[in-house]
Amino acid sequence: MEIAEDADSLRTQERYNIIMNYEKGHRAGLLEDMGPKPVRIYNNIDRFGIVHETELPPATAREVKQMRREITRKSKWMEMLGQWETYKNSKKLIDRVYKGIPMNIRRQVWSVLLNIQEVKSKNPRTYKVMKEMGKRSSEHIHQIDQDVRASLRTHILFRDRYGAKQRELFYILLAYSEYNPEVGYCRDLSPIAALFLLYLPEEDAFWALVQLLASERHSLQGFHSSNGGTVQRLQDHQEHVVPTSQHKTMWHLDKEGLCAQDSSLGWLLQMLNDGISLGLILRLWDVYLLEGEQVLMPMTSIVFKVQRKRLMKTSRSGLWARFRNQFFHTWELDDDSVLKHLRTSTKKLTRKQGDLPPPGGLQCHVPSHVTLWGSQ
Repeated sequence: MEIAEDADSLRTQERYNIIMNYEKGHRAGLLEDMGPKPVRIYNNIDRFGIVHETELPPATAREVKQMRREITRKSKWMEMLGQWETYKNSKKLIDRVYKGIPMNIRRQVWSVLLNIQEVKSKNPRTYKVMKEMGKRSSEHIHQIDQDVRASLRTHILFRDRYGAKQRELFYILLAYSEYNPEVGYCRDLSPIAALFLLYLPEEDAFWALVQLLASERHSLQGFHSSNGGTVQRLQDHQEHVVPTSQHKTMWHLDKEGLCAQDSSLGWLLQMLNDGISLGLILRLWDVYLLEGEQVLMPMTSIVFKVQRKRLMKTSRSGLWARFRNQFFHTWELDDDSVLKHLRTSTKKLTRKQGDLPPPGGLQCHVPSHVTLWGSQ
């Protein structure tokens, strides 16, 4: 009995210590937790906020052109946002998202794509209540603490241990673990919420996560629920669709023992947050927020298309490693080329009616105390 009481007491003290570290903020940071060594920030930080170890070279002609394009596109985007009901389902919106959302209005665009303000206004106290519940009772607090420590640490906003953005991320993940007990917490949620926090304030980022996992269009909850519905549906459908568009490559993969299911889309979202440039991650994320899960399969199809010659020359012993490596190599193309490939692939699969998984998908759990966008 005493051993059990001691264990409970230890867990309670550990929870208290974790919470107090985030409440104290920077003052709680230990020397080994302070992140990368200081650098001369102004010469080492890129325009997306990533801090590099060495001084960056001057902007290339392509980068300068991209920044100028963003300036000229901003006025068009502001006009579109001002008439959102007219444009929200239009081809023009799709065209402009694929061309790129200017960084300084990404917050507004994400907000309307996920209808954050409406769901937030319908649930004015929910986030605060869930946040306090999470502090008191979330069973995931230790894992969340560890994952917050590792999320986007090369970004200027997440560099400092227990800094403002790490605190916001910690509270959002705690709140969500209480808000949606079916999902609770899984490690993929930390980089996703961190990505939202680059552009959204704390409570808005929480509701963005809620909308993303509750939306049938995105089906993200299926990647993280216990029944794994979305993953299995995408795998099953991929076995039928990808071979028809890249049949020679798929025949080779199958002959060498790498079946379509092994190239599962279940790890795709995590890979998008680990190994490619933040600028491209953001553009792919923009498209995913707009289009939903129908772009997940085209993203994998791009790898087969762009890297098919290399994959065809690889034997079984190195095929899986080659596929993973070439997945990342594909995203080393310039951003506009990747988005052009993605748009073409999405259109092609849509024409073949191969973009969406078959019916009968996951029914998302929504807590009874919450009113979501579109619910009656």
